[in-house]
Amino acid sequence: IGIIMLTYIVPTLMKTFKELNLALPTPTKIVLFISDMIINNGIFLLLIIIILVGLMYFWSKSANGKNILHYLIIRIPVIGNLVKEVNSARTARSMSSLITSGVDVLEALRITKDIVQNVHYKKVIEESAQAVEKGDLISKVFHNNEKLYPSFFSEMIEVGEETGKIGEMLLGVAVYYEEDVDQRTKDMSTIIEPVLMIVIAVGVGFFAIAMISPMYSLVNAI
Repeated sequence: IGIIMLTYIVPTLMKTFKELNLALPTPTKIVLFISDMIINNGIFLLLIIIILVGLMYFWSKSANGKNILHYLIIRIPVIGNLVKEVNSARTARSMSSLITSGVDVLEALRITKDIVQNVHYKKVIEESAQAVEKGDLISKVFHNNEKLYPSFFSEMIEVGEETGKIGEMLLGVAVYYEEDVDQRTKDMSTIIEPVLMIVIAVGVGFFAIAMISPMYSLVNAI
């Protein structure tokens, strides 16, 4: 709707305002500038956007791009914590299912590494597999990476190692984080709705002011 208005409606109004030699306020000048850019350079702008999106896509698939992008995702406020819990739940659920099914811990870690998508979590799981090969406790590896896996995760694995019930402990971890992620997602959807309404209202209000202000100037001139 915004593009249609900027392409067809705004130029007609601006032509009238210019013919009447009205002094245009700043909001109107901004809208006019955007309208001119879309009309005169629309194809060029679309081409630039497509190229940038394509470059971004291929960069995100590279090793360096994945490292940076996945790190930034973890650091995003609110969303970062949700991502951490999702990866923790996925790791716990996968390992629990595999170990409970009779798969040994080392093979379970390797399979889980392929299931987890974030490269930083993959590195932690790979370190855990290497610790198992050396005869060390995997809980230590997760404990040393509490910036990714919450302390609750490593503590439950430690209890599982001491009691010989890693599968059961990980199942409890998976259920806990899955329920928490579900609740957080519902809360975020509830918050996003009014935020989107405010953003849309601000955009519509700015456009309305930009269009109405010159009309008031015309009335005052008359």
